[in-house]
Amino acid sequence: MVKLFFDIMITGHHVEYIDHMVNYLREKEDGHNYVFVVHPQFEERFPEIAIKIKEARNLRLVCVSLHEFEKTQGRGLVKMSFNTYRLAHRYALQVGADHVCFLYFNLLQLPLIFYTPSYSVSGILFLQFYRMHRGSLKERIKYLRKYLITKGYTGNKKVNRVFVLNDEQTVSFLNRKFKTSIFKTLADPIPNIEPLEAFSVYEHYGISKDRQIYLHIGSLSDRKGTIEFVNSATYLKPEVQMKVVFLLVGKAGNSQEEEELQLALNELRMKTQVPIIWDNRFVPNAMMKSLFNQCYAVVIPYKNAEASSGILGHAAASNKMVITTGKGLLKDIVNTYQLGLLVDEVTPGEIGRQITVASGHYNFVSKARDFVELKSVDHFAAEVETAL
Repeated sequence: MVKLFFDIMITGHHVEYIDHMVNYLREKEDGHNYVFVVHPQFEERFPEIAIKIKEARNLRLVCVSLHEFEKTQGRGLVKMSFNTYRLAHRYALQVGADHVCFLYFNLLQLPLIFYTPSYSVSGILFLQFYRMHRGSLKERIKYLRKYLITKGYTGNKKVNRVFVLNDEQTVSFLNRKFKTSIFKTLADPIPNIEPLEAFSVYEHYGISKDRQIYLHIGSLSDRKGTIEFVNSATYLKPEVQMKVVFLLVGKAGNSQEEEELQLALNELRMKTQVPIIWDNRFVPNAMMKSLFNQCYAVVIPYKNAEASSGILGHAAASNKMVITTGKGLLKDIVNTYQLGLLVDEVTPGEIGRQITVASGHYNFVSKARDFVELKSVDHFAAEVETAL
């Protein structure tokens, strides 16, 4: 049998998930062939993963062309969804896939209401609707739209498994509401990464060792609360400003967000005594681990209450407190395992208030070890494989 993994994004957890599946499947001797369809620059950006795939007899790497990738970007969410489905479908037919696993299922939900492929389908769903706010008319319309889309694709007999990260409550609701059993909880994996040897975050970025590092890492964007975090510097008292440093590591979501972030940084550097450093790139895993190990706290002010976060797992693995969204799934996880501080709303003032609390004599005693033990990479990969 031929089983295809499709994920043409190249940021954050997308690459991590591909790597987890590669490491797990290359040891399998089950007679199946596994094809990974990925971003045009995947082999160039992640040669170590590409080499592992090429050396395995049962794995194959296929990079889509730049033209194919660009056709799936922009032009509105509906067009993006259908163009992404058509691209995945074309490759599925080309390799004779018996099953396709969409490691980012969100973009494929709408097309799977209307298309019934010859192969079976599974995927990982992010930002499900169950925990969404429904206060405003706009929020209620968005909730209804996601509800109807979910109802639509659950009727597709080729969709045999949809994983939801870390959220048993949502899985129970979705299966009950839509009279199905396709939804299943999946523990977001926390990889065991070795840090760089003899690497000092303070020396690398020229940070004074008497400052606390507040790390904001990953894809930087409006939905991640990046601008709100940066602007929180103006809400810190002078004595707190002299104690902290903001370290942003990652790339902006698009050119417009990059420009807005750079303007905000330039303005704030003149207004406050807080050093704000932006390392505008996605760093290697070993360096990322060093950043988590050596920072003081990790700031995750995501605006989507329904979101999980791989960054939360990395922070827990390094036993670092987080400052994050005080609603939805993140709130439940942080409260259960005592992983840090919560903001009532994602605003500069609220984030600044909790940074002030953290910077003082805050007694951080967490159950991070319990959280991490539940989320091994092998368990994640084995669970995903059950749907193939």
